[in-house]
Order: sequence, then structure tokens, then C-alpha cells
Amino acid sequence: MTVALTPAPRDTAAWVFDAASAYFKELVPDGGDLPRAEITECFDHPDTHVLLITNGQQRVGFALVDRGDGDHDLCEFCILPAFRNQGLGTRAAAQCFAQFPGAWFLGVASALPGTARFWDRILLDMPGITGLVRGPALTPYQSHSYTFEYKGTP
Repeated sequence: MTVALTPAPRDTAAWVFDAASAYFKELVPDGGDLPRAEITECFDHPDTHVLLITNGQQRVGFALVDRGDGDHDLCEFCILPAFRNQGLGTRAAAQCFAQFPGAWFLGVASALPGTARFWDRILLDMPGITGLVRGPALTPYQSHSYTFEYKGTP
């Protein structure tokens, strides 16, 4: 497996929107359709990083990282359903944190049971993470949240 996390070029906005739309239907089944502007504006915002997750040449997911207030907010992290439970998310998450060392925040979605198991496991086991604190859900669609510092591997 050659998992990579790379900046998404603007010409991938339609693909990211389609992937995000399907992902949000999983997360918020009663939420309606995702407005296209929710994704396309991310490509123009200087503090938001739209990242493609690939395995070889195949797109397997995406991540949205916001750095607006100095901390890193992992707004979205999606591995497409056909590629889950293969270790791709673990590798991509490690690359994401390594690209943006420092303070992090992430909310854990409640609609997908595997999401909580994934984050609860990898954040505890990932080298370079310090000060991990499990916090409350901050939206009705979260089970809990995490804050931590990523300092890299020794």
C-alpha cells in the first residue's frame, strides 16, 4: 500500500464534493443535501486545507483541516466505504498530523460506530501524540471529542 495525503488541486473539487456528499449522508442521515458551496469555499479559504487520500493512483478519501485559530481542527476525515478497515485511514491520519504538527482538535462522529473505535484506538497508540484529552461532544452528531498535541515521532 502506498497511502498518500496530498493537497487537493482545484480541479478535484467536484470529486471532493461528491465524496463529501455521500459521507455527510452517512454522518447526518436527516441533514438533507450538502450545499456545493460548503466544499468549494474550502478551496478558497487560506486557513483550510483540502487533502486527498490516495492509495497508489486511486482516490480513497479526503480530509479537511482548518488552521484558522492557530490550532488544527480536523473538520472532516473520510475513507470511502469500499476502502475502510484496510489500514488506509491509520496511515493517512498519521500523515495528516505529521504535515501539521502542533495542537489539534477533532470531533468524533456518532452515526458510524467504526469511527469512534478508529479514533479511540489510533490516538492512544500513535507515536508523537501527547496530552490526549477526551472531551464532550460539541454537536448533536458527535459522540465525543479529542484535543492533543502532535510533536512528531522521536
